[in-house]
Amino acid sequence: MFVHRLSSRAAGAVRLWNGEPARRSTPAPTPELILFEYEASPWCRRVRETLGVLGLAALIKPCPRETLRAEGAFGATSRHRPEAAAAAAEAGASSRLSFPLLVDRTAGVTLSDSAAICEHLWSLYGGGVERPTLDQALNPRRRTLLDFPLLAAPSALRPWPEAGLMLAPSEPNQQPLLLYGCEADAGSRLVREALCSLQLEYRSQPRPLSAPLPALEDPNSGFAAFGARQALEHLDRTHRTGEALGWLAPLPSPNLGEARMHPVLARLLGR
Repeated sequence: MFVHRLSSRAAGAVRLWNGEPARRSTPAPTPELILFEYEASPWCRRVRETLGVLGLAALIKPCPRETLRAEGAFGATSRHRPEAAAAAAEAGASSRLSFPLLVDRTAGVTLSDSAAICEHLWSLYGGGVERPTLDQALNPRRRTLLDFPLLAAPSALRPWPEAGLMLAPSEPNQQPLLLYGCEADAGSRLVREALCSLQLEYRSQPRPLSAPLPALEDPNSGFAAFGARQALEHLDRTHRTGEALGWLAPLPSPNLGEARMHPVLARLLGR
């Protein structure tokens, strides 16, 4: 646990603890937002930071990977990717599933590009927010060559399959869990990673770093507690049924998604 907490703190530090709710002159709006994402994705991190800065709650439907061999691949054990693929297809997005994917039911739009999603959130729900200079520097409206390495750095510090990257078998939750957390908080990250790998749908409610974090509520069992250790023990005890898939996991069979193998990996595998 010490190594995981230390690396999680380092992951927040490399992003300079961005993602904390910014000062607002008006109450935060309450749009109906559904975000399909996975914790280890750099581009999903950008959207989570924006949601945090704006103080926007969202329903998170985690979509961890079943293989690293191809983008967009998923099998029958994927809980939320089929719904994400259907939402993307209905919106006329790319036939190859990619993340993040935001469904804004209040505005009636579905977006699949992180920059477009962030621009959408700021345009519609950023009124009265004093945007921090740090967030402007780390998440500029125009992409730069530094975007990917800076966004990917926290994932490089947390490379384990179970750290919100690969799918782990679990018992599905009938009702969404509720997580009060902050993108930059080390404990909140550990809980988000577990929720992601276990594919447990949850409602994310941003809180400042000064608040007691994280706080997890599970209406399925009546569990409610502060602290990452208690939350992780509950998730393991109540929902986990096996270990996360490994880095070398093969393509799922049957593959229900339109997959595209990374060119470098394809060359290494001779395909």
